[in-house]
Amino acid sequence: MYGETGDLMRTELAALLRQHRILHRLGEHPPSAPDAVPEREAAGIVIGQYRQTVLSWCAEAVMAAKPLVFSATLPAPANPFRTSADRGTAVSELARALGRAREASRTPPASTALLGTAHPNEVVEHWRHAARAAALAEHDTNGVAGLRLTGPQAQAVVGDVAAVTQALVVLDQRYLNVPGWERLTEPGRLGWTALATALDVGLGQPDYSVDDTGWRPRTHALRIGPQRGILGVLQSEHDLLVHLRPFPTAMNLRLIVDSQQRLSRRLAILAQRTDARRAETWRARAAAYSVLKQQLRNVGGRIGRGGPAVADAANATARLRALPAQTIVEPRVAAGFQTLFNGIDQRIAEIIETGIDQKTYLQRVQLPRLVPDSAGLVAPVRERFTPIDRSANKELVRAVHGLVPHIEPEPATPGRSRSALHSALIHHPAGRRTDPGLPGP
Repeated sequence: MYGETGDLMRTELAALLRQHRILHRLGEHPPSAPDAVPEREAAGIVIGQYRQTVLSWCAEAVMAAKPLVFSATLPAPANPFRTSADRGTAVSELARALGRAREASRTPPASTALLGTAHPNEVVEHWRHAARAAALAEHDTNGVAGLRLTGPQAQAVVGDVAAVTQALVVLDQRYLNVPGWERLTEPGRLGWTALATALDVGLGQPDYSVDDTGWRPRTHALRIGPQRGILGVLQSEHDLLVHLRPFPTAMNLRLIVDSQQRLSRRLAILAQRTDARRAETWRARAAAYSVLKQQLRNVGGRIGRGGPAVADAANATARLRALPAQTIVEPRVAAGFQTLFNGIDQRIAEIIETGIDQKTYLQRVQLPRLVPDSAGLVAPVRERFTPIDRSANKELVRAVHGLVPHIEPEPATPGRSRSALHSALIHHPAGRRTDPGLPGP
């Protein structure tokens, strides 16, 4: 996920920006010792490969987001056949400078083996973690670029690239005395274009909900053995959400819905002592599942599976029923239940909607008939299963929509890592001289 990889990259770069006296940190021997130069030169070569990995991510990410970023400082062009993303904008100049710096470098990016091998030196280890985050972030930018990335989200990505680029320029100036260090191509231009891009993006309204997008690893059932107490219930709910991926039959769906109604009602009683608002939310969830269970009585369908999901649902209710009445639901455990409940509710609503659209779930309808000479005392009711009609089954549709109420999402914030990196960029120790041609310290 972009939020995790970006946070790790910014955190490691902020830690590197707070480190000074680099020659003393890159080796155990004093700088004047005979073995100091080869030791520090080897560390500098490894750091250069890590830096090239971060630089490659910057160049690819800015190119992926550039078509959706429009300058907030330039007026709209009079010619409608020319876009505002042409030559002259800050983001286009940054993309050009990053591409030139990456192509001019003779240092290759770090290999997979180098990214996965820990280094005993603290400085090199910080660079390794930053490069690992950059390598993983390539999956995020390739997954959201041009398809699910909005304009404000692209502004947030470009702002992150500008901040990371400024950090690389400052660190490049600080590592000049490292033996064999390869300097960035045109660092002054690279730093100034990054600063101009950061200011331009700051004048807009970047959307930091981009942190929730990107590549996510596939979740699996927990392979840690059955847990005890309330954690065992949490484990069963997690496995239920994982096993809800296959489409269940109507009978298995009813069993799952019944288990969630019982689970929510019981958990609301246990959570009343620690969080009354959470308990009220879970009581409302139990009521919503109670209505849905009534509407699913006449719904049938044998297509699908769902056996493992039913087993997990049964385990959750059985483990919760075995808990003593004085069990305390801690806030972190309650938050975990709420996260799983949101995923389960969303998935069940999607299953029912898909079953209605694809006519996988059918509704049982009673057909009238006359039996003038029946052999039995009571004539059996004639039934038939027909596709579910949304207009004639508004109660079922409302029950499904009641599982996922519309909640306004909270506005996404920049997070601590962005402010920490900005603070590290403007950090300037007293008495330290810098190159006047660079925008950073």
